[in-house]
Amino acid sequence: MTPQLSTELRQALARQPDRPLQVEDPLTHAQYVLVRLDTYEQLQQGADYDTSDPDPRAFYPAFADAVQDDLDAPGMEGYDADGIPQGQS
Repeated sequence: MTPQLSTELRQALARQPDRPLQVEDPLTHAQYVLVRLDTYEQLQQGADYDTSDPDPRAFYPAFADAVQDDLDAPGMEGYDADGIPQGQS
């Protein structure tokens, strides 16, 4: 069974149609927010979005392919020895 809106709540929602309505349970003093179902569903979709960071190791092969020509360029062998190009200090 879905509870029905009282006249008081319906009027309060009508006074601010584009905003959520904050209500309080007079017995427990718990705070609630009434929003339209379509708004709630949009919020829920946003909350369910997976924001975990991708594993950076997944990008290593593509990065290596992208910079391969630069790594094989003449003069780059100096970096392989100790990280400082020969002739520079």
